[in-house]
Amino acid sequence: MQGRSINREFIGFTLISGLISFGYNVVMTVIPLRMTDHGLSYGKIGGAMSAVAIGLMVIKLLIGHLSDILGTKKFILSSLAGLAVVSVLLARADEIVAFTVLMAALGIFRGIFLAVSGSYVMDMASSGGYGKIYGAVQSVSSLLASIGGIISGLLYQFREGEYALYICSFLLMAASIWAAAGLKSDRNVRRERLPILQIFKSINKRILIFCVLIFIQSFVAGPMWSFIIPMYCYNVLLFSPAKLGILMSMDELVSAPTYMLAGRIVDKVNVVKFNIIFLLLTALGGLLLIKSQSAVVFMIVFLLCSVSISCTFVGIPKERVGYIRKEQKGLELALISLCGSLGDSLGSNILGKVAEKYTINQCIYIFAASYVLMAVLTAVPVLFPSSKTASEKKS
Repeated sequence: MQGRSINREFIGFTLISGLISFGYNVVMTVIPLRMTDHGLSYGKIGGAMSAVAIGLMVIKLLIGHLSDILGTKKFILSSLAGLAVVSVLLARADEIVAFTVLMAALGIFRGIFLAVSGSYVMDMASSGGYGKIYGAVQSVSSLLASIGGIISGLLYQFREGEYALYICSFLLMAASIWAAAGLKSDRNVRRERLPILQIFKSINKRILIFCVLIFIQSFVAGPMWSFIIPMYCYNVLLFSPAKLGILMSMDELVSAPTYMLAGRIVDKVNVVKFNIIFLLLTALGGLLLIKSQSAVVFMIVFLLCSVSISCTFVGIPKERVGYIRKEQKGLELALISLCGSLGDSLGSNILGKVAEKYTINQCIYIFAASYVLMAVLTAVPVLFPSSKTASEKKS
């Protein structure tokens, strides 16, 4: 009976995470097009879109710390309800100020969920199988994000995507109602309020390495997959918009089963070696992208690169679980996630300038070198076997 209850909780949370990814992708597809059709300049559109990253970075650390004291469920509910309301308001927005404020709100409510989702997955996996659970959550999120992008593209012709945003809002509100009744109350909530300086001092130093890892990964992978690779395909390989759209959708569709399979594998193998292998394969894939002259070869290498990156997106979180302290997991996971948001924001600006001043090939070289550096940082436990996980020390 208890196993069936856990399965319902797992399925419910997985769908909630997927719907949030679905809604986020709908908004991020529709809103730039709406702003363009409303006559806004690229500079104003970029400023409004950057408000999302600002909202994400502002809220993550605060909510991560509070979730250790107050629990995660109430923050999941507030994230769902907030995103539902923001979607409706965005459907009615037509001024740059409204777009900017609402995109910042989008970042805040999405940041609330990202700050606590890792903790909730850890709670569900308290008896084991973290990789399997995390991989399934990521797989469904990737699949629904892809569906969100397709639906928003198809429905954009109807009142500039207004109907797509309304559908998004309805699904998120329905999910918040279900979550209120279906998600379990929080486990292992820390009741005492420790001084923030003491909390940071108690963090395992290995967590700081994960902060650097996620910063580097987000710095290169986020910009490369969001606009550097699409620019390369469009301007250099001369892909048509339709062909480019198919390629990027295939990226999500390939990633979905990869997350699921990788999640099962990392529970059974040495996760450090798993991460090193796929980080180096990703670096090699980046170099092969530069050498790919034909469109077909480039697409194949790109999708293989997506597979290896998806494996690291599961393997690295699995490895870091051993160093997270359960009584302050919200803060530590939020700190790592915050570094990811910072890396994504800085990477978009810096790699964009590199591509503009030099060539996109230089961005790909930086991408490959960054993954080699990540492999070296990941190899620390292998190079220095005396570095043990928190769980090993306790036992």
